[in-house]
Amino acid sequence: MTIRLFRRAMQIGVMVLFVAIPLLNRRGISVLSGSLYSLAIGPVWITDPAIGLQAILTTRAIDLTLLTSLTLPILLTLIGGRVFCSWLCPQNAISELVDSLAGRLGLQRRFPPPITPQARYALLAVVLTATGLAALPLVSLFSAPGILSMQVSKFIYEGRVGPELALIGGIILVELFVARRAWCGILCPVGSVLSLLRTPRTLKVVFSEGAGRVCTHCRACARACQLGLDPVAGNLYPQCHNCGECLDACKIAKDQKPLDFRW
Repeated sequence: MTIRLFRRAMQIGVMVLFVAIPLLNRRGISVLSGSLYSLAIGPVWITDPAIGLQAILTTRAIDLTLLTSLTLPILLTLIGGRVFCSWLCPQNAISELVDSLAGRLGLQRRFPPPITPQARYALLAVVLTATGLAALPLVSLFSAPGILSMQVSKFIYEGRVGPELALIGGIILVELFVARRAWCGILCPVGSVLSLLRTPRTLKVVFSEGAGRVCTHCRACARACQLGLDPVAGNLYPQCHNCGECLDACKIAKDQKPLDFRW
């Protein structure tokens, strides 16, 4: 199975899960509950680090229960990088479909995907500063995965959706007609917080020639990257979210590929 097929299975699984959770909860089955803001598996809570940071800024307090709920997603990111973004986030799955549709329709987006993190971190700083000063949950209003999972639940329980879903519509329109993969590449506060959680041993895409590994410089890997990164040139992080598209795009025999995932 290629990386892409495995990743697609994971994305579909997450979407099915967040349809199943409210359906099961309505029947009194609550082993799983919550959303991609904060999810409960039995007695164990798992909180999105961006939402956890928001809670600390708005309450100006650090709660042990909250810190405990942040442990698993922080560890996952420290080990695997932004794999939540590329493998689990429903907004990323939607954006990939939008990108594919735009390509099939021949739509020319005016702006290329951003390839530097400065603008991303500047926007994150603005959102977090405003969150702390106003003591308002602004991160929640810009958390696309949280909104999607909550709106699915709202629709199942109430038969309607809220105005928050307008953000998802706006992302789709921007990425179709203005800037390719603008949300995941620069705007998403969830991804921006996760991109800060790196160590020298965090999983990464590495380009390395030698010992039978030789690049033909066909640039298939660069064309495959929806975030506009060039794996051969390096400098992928913190933008790269380890989707593995570049590895799948490389047509060199598996044991001779100059691209690989490494810790």
